[in-house]
Amino acid sequence: MPVLLELDHMTIRFGGLIAVSELNMQVEEGKIGSLIGPNGAGKSTVFNVITGIYTPTRGKVTFKGQNITGLKPYAITSLGIARTFQNIRLFKNLSVLDNVKIGRHCRAGGGIFGALTRHPGIKREEKTIAEKSLSALDLVGLTAKKNEQARNLSYGEQRRLEIARALAAEPVLLLLDEPAAGMNPQEKQTLMQMILNIRQTGVTILLVEHDMKFVMNISDCVDVLDYGCKIASGTPSEVQKDPAVITAYLGKEVG
Repeated sequence: MPVLLELDHMTIRFGGLIAVSELNMQVEEGKIGSLIGPNGAGKSTVFNVITGIYTPTRGKVTFKGQNITGLKPYAITSLGIARTFQNIRLFKNLSVLDNVKIGRHCRAGGGIFGALTRHPGIKREEKTIAEKSLSALDLVGLTAKKNEQARNLSYGEQRRLEIARALAAEPVLLLLDEPAAGMNPQEKQTLMQMILNIRQTGVTILLVEHDMKFVMNISDCVDVLDYGCKIASGTPSEVQKDPAVITAYLGKEVG
């Protein structure tokens, strides 16, 4: 499969602290990749570099063959990368559907003038936003709750709503930062099937996750960080048997 995302000797330094050092990593199109490691290993920092929140001190990020290093987050989103965050970031007083529509507005082009004048193009655009947002809700199983306030959803449903909002931007690459955090076993099973369904739509997925059973059951490939350095890369079965990974993180093989 062709390489969709590539990190080439990516290094980021905060003062005297090297958060990520000389990271080489690839995500192939159509795959589910995972980035794992102990707390403080640099995983979320990698996501922040990919999405333009941080600019690397050294190295580059390539997406679809284009160097995106240093681009602003909105520009990276427009190219086809969307993400969720560790902490839930919903508009709790808005409806489920309106939360997803907000994620879709990166594809809108009407601007302030169009919104004020309400010309036919804006009306067509709003219809498209609603349709795409409903499709995203359907993919995460929340269509029936589209009119509820986001605050009334269960914890697991709020996590899924965040994913729906990211999907509304029509990403080519979806970054999920600890999507299973805080979920019970049934919610994790639902999430796992949902991620597989998203992959079936043609979206490539890269996730950071601490639940190793979840990672090993869903991933095509796994990269492992420890103190900002990559210590292993391969299939789940290869990684979980790697002595360096067992020492640094897993403690034992994950079945």
